[in-house]
Amino acid sequence: MENYVAKGINISCRTIDGAAYIYDQSTKMLLKLDEIGSFIWDQISGLKTIEQISILCQEEFSGDTSDIQIAVQEFVNDLNNKGVVALSTCPFEGVMVSAC
Repeated sequence: MENYVAKGINISCRTIDGAAYIYDQSTKMLLKLDEIGSFIWDQISGLKTIEQISILCQEEFSGDTSDIQIAVQEFVNDLNNKGVVALSTCPFEGVMVSAC
C-alpha cells in the first residue's frame, strides 16, 4: 500500500445526497459510489497513499483493521483498473488532478 493515488484527468465528479457520481469523459463510463466509496474518493488527492487513506477509513468507519485495509486496497485497484485513478510510488505534487 505504498502507492499514492490521484484522480484521473478526464474524470468529472458530483456528489448528490452523499453519493459520488464519477464520469469518465474518455470512456463515457458513469460510476455511482456508496457512502464508503464516496469517502475514499474524497480522500484521493495525489498526496495520500493507499495506506493513509485506509487509516482515515479506520477512523471514520467501524470494522476490523485488516478488513478495512484490504477493502480500500481492492477498491482503489478496481478504480485503477477502470482508469479512473492513477497510482504512483511518488506523490503527484504539481500534477493537475480533477476535483470532485
